[in-house]
Amino acid sequence: MNLIKITALLAIASIVLSCSGQSEGPQELKVSLILGENSDWYRGVARFKQLIEERTSGRYRIKIFPHAQLAGGVQRTELEMVQSGVIDMSMESSILLSLIEPQMSVLSLPWLFDDYDEADRILEGSLGHELLDMLPRKELVGLAYGVNGFRQITNSRNALCTPDDIKGMKIRVPAIKMYIDIFKLLGADPSSMNFGELPIALAQGTMDGQENPLSVIYSAGLFEVQKHLTIWNYSYDPVILCINRRLWESFTTMTREIFIECAREAMRYERDLVALGETALTDSLEARGMDITTLPLESLDEFRRLVEPVYKDYADEMGGDLTERFRDAVK
Repeated sequence: MNLIKITALLAIASIVLSCSGQSEGPQELKVSLILGENSDWYRGVARFKQLIEERTSGRYRIKIFPHAQLAGGVQRTELEMVQSGVIDMSMESSILLSLIEPQMSVLSLPWLFDDYDEADRILEGSLGHELLDMLPRKELVGLAYGVNGFRQITNSRNALCTPDDIKGMKIRVPAIKMYIDIFKLLGADPSSMNFGELPIALAQGTMDGQENPLSVIYSAGLFEVQKHLTIWNYSYDPVILCINRRLWESFTTMTREIFIECAREAMRYERDLVALGETALTDSLEARGMDITTLPLESLDEFRRLVEPVYKDYADEMGGDLTERFRDAVK
């Protein structure tokens, strides 16, 4: 074969690769997450990296950036960088995603899910996919659901067993209006503040308590400034493995199928880690001096009744019958 024919064939191969959205040699993708290397988020992304690199025969390489390093440690900036394509992929909480897609906040409704199995069943079904289908209009594609955990509550005043026990408590919550409204309905005094300022506020008594998944309570060392922990699973906190929409659309159909398959497998692994680790986390927090109260479902009826107005108040924002369809699905 002469040099002219070889050159022509190489040119054709280059065009085919370009049109299929593939590049010659390995393509490195940057994946960002706000948590560190010791988190289940990181372990889930590490499993995704392993699966992608194996199943694409190294055609795609994944580089993980913990602590949102590429975004200066600011999670909202991280999200915006994925939307713009500066960062390729990220793990994002549905709480943060609700700031750009309000219907995502349906997942945070109080006492929507009873346990992890129920949440997994719903989110892996048609309702979960319906929410993911809303993200492309925000320049994101959601590949699969992971989880941060159910959100629990701690405080320095007393064991929390009934709504009377929370009345007047100064509780730090995320900067989401629905969480403010939930705790106002319970009779508490909620406010939001930067999480980095929270340990000092708790130590100084500026705040009586806060709410977060067990992994955050433990990793942030809040057991040093909080005496009482109540396990009440009041709000489910899923995360979504996201990819930039334009990058996604550059992939071939086969590549997309591989990415979805790997993402679902990796996020199932991450969800299992979180669920299985909760007992160990509870034991560790108790060993570090926390008094732990676990509320059975029947003890939560009064809490549920008090926060019922949230479902009505946010129904329009969440898209009409979306809240009712979720509630029907868990019955």
